[in-house]
Amino acid sequence: MTNAYGVGTDQGAGQDGTGNRNRDGGTVLRTHATAVLAAGSALLSVPLALALHTAACGTPPVIAPLLPLAPFVWLLMAAAAAGAAYAAVRRAGTRRRPAAPPPTAAAPAPADPAGLPAPADHFTGRAIETDAVLRLVRIGHRAIAVTGAPGTGKSALAVRLAHELRPLYPDGRLYADLGGGRGEPSAPAAVLAVLLAALGAPAEEQSGTSDALAARFRGRTAGRRILLLLDDAADAAQARALLPAGEHCLTLVTSRDTLRELPEATPVPLTPLTEPDALTLLAAVAGPVRPAADAGHVAAVPGPTAESGHARAVVRACGLLPLAVRVAAGATRARPTGRIPALADRLAAERDRLHPLGLGDLAVRGAFEAAYAALRADDRALLRGLGACPAARVTVRIAAAAAAHDPAGIRSGLDRLADAQLVRPAGPDAYRLHDLVRLLAAERLDHETSPADRRAVLERILIAYTEDASGPGSRAWGLAEQHAVPHLVRAAVREGLHHRAHGLALAADAWLDGRPGQSPRIAMWAAVLDAARRSGEQGWTAHAMRGLGSAYAHEGQLDRAVDHLGMAAALQRHAAARTERTATRRLLGAVLRGAGRYEEALRELRAALESCREANDAAGEAELLCGLGVLHLDRRRPDEAIDCLERALPVLARHTGDTVALADARRHLGTAYAQTGGFVPAERQLRSALALYRRDGLTAGEGWTLRELGRLEEQRGAYGAGVVLHRAALAAFERTGLAAGIAAAAEAVGDDLQVLGDQLGAEEEYRRAAAAHRLLGDHAGEAEVRRKLGF
Repeated sequence: MTNAYGVGTDQGAGQDGTGNRNRDGGTVLRTHATAVLAAGSALLSVPLALALHTAACGTPPVIAPLLPLAPFVWLLMAAAAAGAAYAAVRRAGTRRRPAAPPPTAAAPAPADPAGLPAPADHFTGRAIETDAVLRLVRIGHRAIAVTGAPGTGKSALAVRLAHELRPLYPDGRLYADLGGGRGEPSAPAAVLAVLLAALGAPAEEQSGTSDALAARFRGRTAGRRILLLLDDAADAAQARALLPAGEHCLTLVTSRDTLRELPEATPVPLTPLTEPDALTLLAAVAGPVRPAADAGHVAAVPGPTAESGHARAVVRACGLLPLAVRVAAGATRARPTGRIPALADRLAAERDRLHPLGLGDLAVRGAFEAAYAALRADDRALLRGLGACPAARVTVRIAAAAAAHDPAGIRSGLDRLADAQLVRPAGPDAYRLHDLVRLLAAERLDHETSPADRRAVLERILIAYTEDASGPGSRAWGLAEQHAVPHLVRAAVREGLHHRAHGLALAADAWLDGRPGQSPRIAMWAAVLDAARRSGEQGWTAHAMRGLGSAYAHEGQLDRAVDHLGMAAALQRHAAARTERTATRRLLGAVLRGAGRYEEALRELRAALESCREANDAAGEAELLCGLGVLHLDRRRPDEAIDCLERALPVLARHTGDTVALADARRHLGTAYAQTGGFVPAERQLRSALALYRRDGLTAGEGWTLRELGRLEEQRGAYGAGVVLHRAALAAFERTGLAAGIAAAAEAVGDDLQVLGDQLGAEEEYRRAAAAHRLLGDHAGEAEVRRKLGF
């Protein structure tokens, strides 16, 4: 039985509209009597027919041999005839049974007799969550809440599970859309009335107060096996009023709310899909390979695959949300060839990304806007403020700055946003926003606040980020901040907050310097360069040039690094403070050394050293002596390197407190002694450096030191000990993912194994080294290793 509200239940044959057995006893008795008479007639008809045939014609030849068995044959034939007659009577009775009354016009029967919606096409992934729900059902849980942010596919999973569990609930499956996500939650009384009607309750039981209706519903479900799917619950109170009472009933609830106040329901939270599952969904919904006409030719056009870079860009832009992926894929079906690359291009622009993610009644923006509209006014203001921060992860401090609130009081607002599945906790003092939620918040900020207010929000966030980057005890930065800083600097420049942009760049540069991947740092300093040109601040231009030069040097683009650092040094020659000039020339000298331009490097480093001596800057002098020592090592002048490094060591130990600089100096000094044949002092310095690196967890420095110790053993002729040390260095580099170290250590292991006669082991290590060189784009290094392999 179903009704217009999409709520239904199965009724087996032999039941009337109330679910009770047919009580027409007269009809049953008449059917049984007719069947008995038919069976008796069949039993008598067989021997009578045979007797008449014998009297008229004699014993038939076919029957004569069977006469001794005649009684048994007659019994079998009679039983068969009786069965046929009884079946015929039953069929006749069935045909004569009155037809069930037709459904009323107000309650047309849906295609699914159980009242459940049809499962979603191309359902993908969710194996872990499916297993979790089935396990909970097996162990007897009566209520399960599938919760998650808008667009995570809660309803699709719950409907699929309801269909899969149908055989376990023969007394009916009920479905009700509670309307929470649309911002129009259905009243429990209205839903209960519909559910009671589906269970066969008479009209007089379908009205009354919520408490009365709930009691009747519990009574109707007691002792039955019914599956109830409550889709899109607004909150725990709405869902609790609709729970059945049957011990063997199961209720599946879906909600954007976490339903923490519904302890009766065991939560199964949903997060976005994994990238492979999102790619599979994109390929399935976008459709099969389609032909493309091109100048009269028809060519096969590949659809999105797991190997497609454009497909990956699409699902990442969709934030791996099933709803967004479905909408994006559906929008491509009516487009010409090249649809996935074109879609990737449309989704690349963050500020306009929500526009392509709408198709018919499916719209990602609509799903999030409904959740936004359901928030309290102060929580909406908080979410809008977070839209001004480009980071997916925000600390409590940044959120407080965005909302102009104190950090202690902002936590409750963030917790309410977490309950609404619009943010999620990311540590004790941080929360994470989904990218599409952040884009919606930015849209709301643009549409619902004045330009002056938006500028004030941005300025407060810039100040908080700058303080976090400057304060040694307050920052807890990671990839989120590394990504956010250049966006904030560019936004500050657009809003004319040039001083804020410059201040944040200066504070953040020390944190970004040396991080893997320097593209955020390059983008940040490019924005500062733009601000310098707009404001006419020549000092900012020098800072930007120096920052860009340092970032390019870390990226291995040494020529570009030399150009930018040279311009910075020229700009600082007269206008900048001595310390800034010295730091720039020291960095320029190091980059020139790395580029193999030793004489130019020597000139810059000596000039910087003279400036430090004039300023009585002992710490700067020690750092420059270390730089000169490394340069002399590259020039194959170990004695001059030892002189510089021995003079630098005591100053570094006394004044700088920089463990890295001290450990680096000892490592280089050990290398210099090894080049002169002083194995004892070399090992002493290298072991000291190794202890410093390990004490502070500096794994890359540990790897380079182990490699130098391995070289020292090779010089002594102890190649077995060299293999052990080089392998330890290789393990350290692999822990850090440092490709240059992996290439160097693997090649060193291969060299030692070749000397020891282990050709197969050497080839394996050479191949590893060649792969690392190839990853680095070091074609010369790869060619040298391949030469050792005999290629």
